[in-house]
Amino acid sequence: MNSSRKEKDNMTSSVAKTAPSGSSGLHPEDIRQQYTECPECKLEYNDFLKMPRVLPCLHALCTSCLESTATRGVVKCPTCEIRHSVPNGDIEQFREDETRLFLVNHTKVQGRTPEIACQECTSKKVAKYRCKECAQFLCADCYDAHNRTKVTKRHHIMSMEELRDAPLDDFQPVHYCTVSGHEEQPYAFYCLSESCDRPICAMCAVADHQESKGHDLREIQEVYGDIRRTVEGLMSDVKHRTLSAQDTAVSIETTIDQLDTNLQTTTGNIDTAFDNAVKALERRRTELKDKSHANAREKKKRLENQLDGINFHINSMEDANEFSANIATYGSQSEFLFFKDTIIERLNHLRDEEFDTIPHDNDDIKFKNTKLAEEFNKHVKDMGAIWTTSAYGPNTHVETHDVIVDREMTALNITLFDSEGLQQSEGGVDLRVDVIDPSGRRRAATVVDNTGGDGRYKAIFMGTAKGKHRATVFLHGTPMQTDHVFRVSSPHTVERLNLHAHGETVEKHRMGRPMRTATPSALSDNMSPITDHMLGDVICPGFVLDATTSSPFVEILEEGKTMKAKIIKGSNTRRTGREQGRLALYRGAMASRPIQKSGLYYFEVGIVYKIHKLVRQEHVFEIGLSKLDCIDRHPSVDCHPYAWCVSARGCHVCGKVCLQTWHNGQLLSHTALSPRTKSPPGTFVRLYYGFLLDADRRHWIVTDVKNKKLVFRFKNLVVSEMSEPLWPVFSVSSPEVVQTVLTIKTGRVIDVIPEESLEALAP
Repeated sequence: MNSSRKEKDNMTSSVAKTAPSGSSGLHPEDIRQQYTECPECKLEYNDFLKMPRVLPCLHALCTSCLESTATRGVVKCPTCEIRHSVPNGDIEQFREDETRLFLVNHTKVQGRTPEIACQECTSKKVAKYRCKECAQFLCADCYDAHNRTKVTKRHHIMSMEELRDAPLDDFQPVHYCTVSGHEEQPYAFYCLSESCDRPICAMCAVADHQESKGHDLREIQEVYGDIRRTVEGLMSDVKHRTLSAQDTAVSIETTIDQLDTNLQTTTGNIDTAFDNAVKALERRRTELKDKSHANAREKKKRLENQLDGINFHINSMEDANEFSANIATYGSQSEFLFFKDTIIERLNHLRDEEFDTIPHDNDDIKFKNTKLAEEFNKHVKDMGAIWTTSAYGPNTHVETHDVIVDREMTALNITLFDSEGLQQSEGGVDLRVDVIDPSGRRRAATVVDNTGGDGRYKAIFMGTAKGKHRATVFLHGTPMQTDHVFRVSSPHTVERLNLHAHGETVEKHRMGRPMRTATPSALSDNMSPITDHMLGDVICPGFVLDATTSSPFVEILEEGKTMKAKIIKGSNTRRTGREQGRLALYRGAMASRPIQKSGLYYFEVGIVYKIHKLVRQEHVFEIGLSKLDCIDRHPSVDCHPYAWCVSARGCHVCGKVCLQTWHNGQLLSHTALSPRTKSPPGTFVRLYYGFLLDADRRHWIVTDVKNKKLVFRFKNLVVSEMSEPLWPVFSVSSPEVVQTVLTIKTGRVIDVIPEESLEALAP
C-alpha cells in the first residue's frame, strides 16, 4: 500500500474514533491539508470568496473556483474528475460547508498560527478573541463593541488562550432560525413534511408548523439520531464495499508482482535455452523475448488500467465515508441534516456501484522449449514459443450437452475469452470441471484440450445416474460464478439431440453396436449456417436438412436444402445406417435443429415428383413434426402419439396419389393430388406447402401456398408444455416407382407469411 493510501487510512481511522461532542482529540496534524484547502487553487478556505461548497460527489471547491471553472452549466471536480450539472446554473445551489470553516479555525488556533486577523473590522488587527455565535475572530476593540451591543453582549466569547485548549465543540458554529423576528431562536424541531423537510425553531413550530395542518414535527435531536444511524449504516455498507475493492486491488497487485516474477523466470529460461544454441539462434532469442515482454506489457497494462479504476473507486468511497464521518463528528446537528440528502444519495450510489472483483488478466506467461537442439537445422524460425493466456473467468462461454447414461461423452464445451471479449485459443490452460449428480455426489470430469481442433476445451463425463447434473468450471483454481446443468438420460432422449443441437462428435452405441458420426458438426462441411428470421411475430427458423444423420436411402443436395431418394440394392441397409451413425429405419432426414420455445414458427416445403410406374400404395413423401424418441422406429412417423405428419402415398380407396394427414396411426384427411382416376406413368406434379406452428396454442397449420388455401389444421399437439423439442422431419421414398425431389425454404429466404396461414390462427 502506498504512502498516500496509508495517510488516508490513518486520517479515516482518526476521524472515526473522534466523538461528536467530546473533547477535541483531533490535532492539526490529523487534519488533511486538502480538507482545509481548495483542491483547485490550493488556498485556504474562508467565509468570503473562498467559502467551501460541497459537490454531489462529497468533494468541495471554494466559491471563486466554482465560478471560474463552471462551463456551460457543468463543473468538474478536480479531486475525482466527475462532472456535475450546476443546479439552475447557480453555483450557490451547492451547499456551503461550514464544517470545513470551523476546522480551518481550529487548525489556525491550535496550530499556533502567529497572527489571525480580526474578521469584524476593516483594520484587520490581530484577533484576541472569537465569538462562537458569530463564528468570527475579534480584535480587542471589536470585543469591547461586542460586549456593548444589546444583540451580541450575551454571545459566548473566548480568548485565544482559552481556544488553544478548548474542545472542538467550541469551534462549531451555532445555527439560529433565519425567519425574521426569530433570530435568537435555536433550531429545536425538524419538520418532516414533504413541503418543509427542514429544521425549525420553537416559534416556527407554534406559528406555521402545527400538526393539525398536516405537519410532522419531531425534536431535532431525534431526527438527527435517526438520520445519523441511517448514514452510519450506509457508511458501513460502503466500508464493506471498500474492503472488497481493496481485496481486488491487492489481488491485482499480487498478480502484477507474480507476473513480473514469472516474466523473469520466463526470460531466464529463454536465456538458458538459447545460450546452448549457436549464433543462428540469437535472432530467435530476441524475437521470443520481445514477444514475452509485449505480452507482459499488455497484461500489465490491462491490470494497471483495472487497478486505476479500482483505486479511483476506493478513493471515492473513502472520501465519501470520510466526509460523512467528519460532518457527523464535527458538524452541528442542523449542519449535518442540511447535507443528509447529498450524503445519503452519494453513499447509496457508491454502495451500489458495481465493479469487477476479479483481475482482468493473470500472471500466466512462460517459455515453451520445443526441442531446440534437435530441430535446429530444419525449424530455426519456429523454435520456441511464448505461452500465455489472458483467459478471464466471467467471459468464459460454456455449452452443455445431455449425455447417455453409462457412456463417456462430452458434457461441456468450454470456450475461453479475455476481459475484452477476444477468444483465447491457447492450449494448456488450467481448467477443472467438477460434476455433482442428483444424489449430491461430486465427481471430476476429464478436461480435454481441443484448442488445436475447434479452439475449445471439452469436459468428458460418464454419468451413472439419470437426471440433472450440475457442473462447476474452475479456471486457474477459481470457480466460475454460474453452475452449468446437463442431463444424463437414455439413448433415445439424448443421442441425436446433442448431434443436432450442438454438433458434438461422440462415440455412440445403439443396440450393442458401435456407431460413429459422419462429421463433428450438425451441418456438413459444404452447408452454410442459416439464421432465424422474424416476420412480425412469426419466427422463420434457420435450419437445413441434416446430412450427417440422414438415411442412406436419401441424398442431401444444395447445402442441405434439397433431398431426393436413392436406390440401394444388395446391402443390409439397417445395419449400414447404424454403423454410419445415420437413421436406419426412417427414410429421410431430420432438421439440423428442433423447435422448442414458445412462439409462432413458419417454414415451407416444395415437392416435385414424376411417376415412373403405376403407384399403388407406395409412400411418396412425408413432412412431419415429431419428438426425438419417435423418429427412426419406423419408415414413417405417422403411427406415433407424439408425431404429426402430412404425407403423399398411393390410396387404395380412390386409386390415386393422395395427400394425407396422420397422427397416432389414424388417417385424419386425404385429398387427391391428381385429377385423374389413376396416376399413370409420366404424371408430373409440383406442390408447395407452408407450415405454421403455434407452439403456445399447440396448433400446426398446413397451407397450399401455390393455390392459396388451407390444407389442414392439427390441433392439441400433445407435448407436455413443449418441454421436449419437436423436430421437423422429411422423407422421400419409392424411387423405383416415383422420382421425388423435396426442397425446404427456411430462415431469411422466406419473405412473406401466407394470409391463409395467419387467418387460420384465429380462434
